[in-house]
Amino acid sequence: MLLSNRSHARRTLPALVILILTLICATALAAGRIDWKSKTFKERSDKSWMIELAIYLPRAPDVAYVPMKFEFQPEVYFERSLVDGHEGPVDRKVPLENRQPLIESVDVGFMDSATTKIESRTRFSFKVKRDLGYEAGEYKVTVRDTRNGQVIGSPTNITFDGENEIIDRRAMVFSGEKKKKPEEKKAAEEKKADSSDSGDTDKSASDDDKDDAKSDGDNSGGDKPPPVEKKSGGCGCRVSGTQAIGLEWALPLALGAAFAARRRKRAA
Repeated sequence: MLLSNRSHARRTLPALVILILTLICATALAAGRIDWKSKTFKERSDKSWMIELAIYLPRAPDVAYVPMKFEFQPEVYFERSLVDGHEGPVDRKVPLENRQPLIESVDVGFMDSATTKIESRTRFSFKVKRDLGYEAGEYKVTVRDTRNGQVIGSPTNITFDGENEIIDRRAMVFSGEKKKKPEEKKAAEEKKADSSDSGDTDKSASDDDKDDAKSDGDNSGGDKPPPVEKKSGGCGCRVSGTQAIGLEWALPLALGAAFAARRRKRAA
């Protein structure tokens, strides 16, 4: 009895394996396939990436537009950073883990515009932008039919080529004033005090010089004879045969006459 059961199991096991493989293949065939025009996409001037692909379904859908969901799972981030010892930015691929996928919901049209007939295949394109959270790096894309949640084709790795923002990883350098030692601080204070005293001395000497100069000016004014007032008189005419006496000689002559008269008075 035991041998009979073992023999039956050996005969049915290959049949079960074949059935499972058939179901898997049928499921894969029913999901269709996706042909990517390229798996590396260049960043455009408007900071976006244009996705172009062809979708093949096992049969034509019942509707002209099929709602689909594209899940972009971040896998690698293209880092650009400034580090010590390098002049320009350094490029590095940073693996990412446990990131939430970025989802794009789109309606894919399967109607032939020329014949207005719904086909089982179509070419489709759309773009994703940085302001929606996309960055240069590598992504694993899964396409689903939102009507039943079935995955179309197989998940595919694609690359968004571009330059991300530069991260500064250089060591921070503080350029503050170096703290002085106690000896240096004391010497600086003494030097400052000496400079202050020297400035006060120079200022005092300068003030004294100004006072002396002012005093000399006042004394020099006292030694000079008092100015002689100009007297009006005479006709201002010129006698023939004689030379007119200039006004600049009038004062000395007057002083000489007064001095002579004084000597005569003393002699008498």
